[in-house]
Amino acid sequence: MSSKVPWSLPEGVDEILPPKAIQVEKLRRSLLDLYLESGYEYVIPPLLEYKRNLGGKAHDEIIDYAFSFKDEISSEEVSIRPDISEQAARIDAYRIKSKDIIKLCYAGDVVKSKSSPINRSRSTIQVGAEIFGDASMEAEIESICLMIDSLKVIGVEDVTISLSSSKVTALVLNKAVARGVNEKELNKALNRKSESDLMEVSKELDQEDIDLLLNLSSLYGGEEIIDEAKKKLSSILPSIEEELNYLRLLVLGIKKKKEVDLYIDLGETLGFKYHTGVVFAAYVEEAGHALAKGGRYDGISDINNHRPAVGFDLDLLAVTSLVYKEK
Repeated sequence: MSSKVPWSLPEGVDEILPPKAIQVEKLRRSLLDLYLESGYEYVIPPLLEYKRNLGGKAHDEIIDYAFSFKDEISSEEVSIRPDISEQAARIDAYRIKSKDIIKLCYAGDVVKSKSSPINRSRSTIQVGAEIFGDASMEAEIESICLMIDSLKVIGVEDVTISLSSSKVTALVLNKAVARGVNEKELNKALNRKSESDLMEVSKELDQEDIDLLLNLSSLYGGEEIIDEAKKKLSSILPSIEEELNYLRLLVLGIKKKKEVDLYIDLGETLGFKYHTGVVFAAYVEEAGHALAKGGRYDGISDINNHRPAVGFDLDLLAVTSLVYKEK
């Protein structure tokens, strides 16, 4: 629908007009129906949070994406949420009186102070589902399968699932950072999978540590990557083998539940860095970016426990644009 007169909005912010608005709403309802039928309970976290509380143990990272300002009523700094999954974790930790397994779902607006590198957007509708209190591999498989079902129910087929392990990535990166490598620049180089950039940022390291980073950046492809990683990484960092064996079992578990293409990328540093285990994302050929993403993020709340958590979310506006563009 075209505008009567030229109208401007802040960069990265857009209005949703007919017919897209009702398309978005139909898909939102379909997703929430799926989650409710799957045993998840719906929550509506607030758009505003006290800045000091935002993100729990991931505060420093998440606050970097948030718009913050002083509230005239409370005289405290408040922030507009840039992410809902960590709010769901806070609700589980502080508001729900249960140590049992809790499954929550949500759909709401998020606003970020930084534009998405994919579509230049700073605002969207985030829809997701989270499992709390379950540290098992079965919970991770359930979350990945529900992510696949989420895309299927709104019309996205032929999905490829990318799998990684933040523990594997962290073991390699922490070794380099401990020897003085700039973590931010290292992450950028790893994301680009640029050998020259990695060589430059790690030039002060021993050759063994440089090779470790270069090997990590090249470990992407089919399931055979897990065995290749054992050969290239385990001799230098023996503790990595346990994580790679876990990833192998996870792959087998997913394949028992779903017929889906799996892609292993051990150098992936996807999304927020608060993940503590498996990380996953869904891709299709028609889009050059992840349609949905998630992972394990145990113990994110400040409360004094290590509450297991795993879940995923998707950008509903981006997915809607893809679904209806295809039609």
